[in-house]
Amino acid sequence: MNRRMNRGFTLIELLVVIAIIATLVALLLPAVQQAREAARRSTCKNNLKQLGLACHNYHDVYGQLPFNAYDRRGGNNQTVLTALLPYLEQSALYDGIDFRSRNITTYPVNGVPLGKHIIQTFQCPSNPDTVESSLQRYGITSYAPSIGAQAMLSGNGCRLNTHAGVSYASVSGLDTNNDGEDPFNRGNNRADYGRPGEVSGMFSRGSAAPWWGAKFRDVSDGLSNTIMMGEIRMSCNQHFSEWGWAWPEGLWYATTAPINYPTCLDDPGHSETDPNPCRRNSGGLNYNTLFGFKSSHQGGCHFVLADGAVRFISENISMLTYAQLGDRNDGTVVGEF
Repeated sequence: MNRRMNRGFTLIELLVVIAIIATLVALLLPAVQQAREAARRSTCKNNLKQLGLACHNYHDVYGQLPFNAYDRRGGNNQTVLTALLPYLEQSALYDGIDFRSRNITTYPVNGVPLGKHIIQTFQCPSNPDTVESSLQRYGITSYAPSIGAQAMLSGNGCRLNTHAGVSYASVSGLDTNNDGEDPFNRGNNRADYGRPGEVSGMFSRGSAAPWWGAKFRDVSDGLSNTIMMGEIRMSCNQHFSEWGWAWPEGLWYATTAPINYPTCLDDPGHSETDPNPCRRNSGGLNYNTLFGFKSSHQGGCHFVLADGAVRFISENISMLTYAQLGDRNDGTVVGEF
């Protein structure tokens, strides 16, 4: 009588199977991660597209772009993002704001301070700082309006020509004091006041009246050659970033610093004791690079141009080309970038 012997895997065979499975997982995991990041990038790009369309719809109604308004005496405090709420399917939230309030960031709408409402369109899913909901934290934004290639004048000694290698001195007539900022000599540091001739970009900081946002007719370089908004990481900026999207004093970003300049605490090798003052985050006085556009995408940032087109711009872009894209009327039409 013949018996059929039932045998399982030997130990060696089992180890071989496990090794094969581990190899397959190792091969598949990067592909899965890349697919997820591609989906996140697509969502991020779409968010900026929606913000660009909202800016155009606002301009159609009011004949100019919205403004940041920051009044130290109280009142008149709004961000560009606050003004865009009705054009981003957030009319109910916008209608609940009393703009006579001393600080609309903390004004309760439906029992929750305005700034603690989480607006998904304001958040790039690749940004590790995003939050789904919060009653403790103010809602962050991954996007900010651009004040252009503006003088920022850091309060901690960060000079871009000395510490970040930014220099326009080789081009005649640019950056006459050779500090690596304000290449087109607009003056009006940080675009504090809304005097159009002194504001490089599409928006001003708005720390005092007159409040200002550009009219499209002010963009003599062409809408397709001028940055309107771009990606930011609020955790990489300690200057009032904790107040989130609804507080204007934290949203005056510029094309002055290189894209993705390492001020983020999770940047490789970052140290708050770094002898380079342009890299330090602490204190919130390093305006030059803290208020530079940054993303969590490898290699660059998404921007929406004034014509509504969204472009991914490499962090290796020439600083002169980047400054020209930030300035709405420097007289240069930028080609490929």
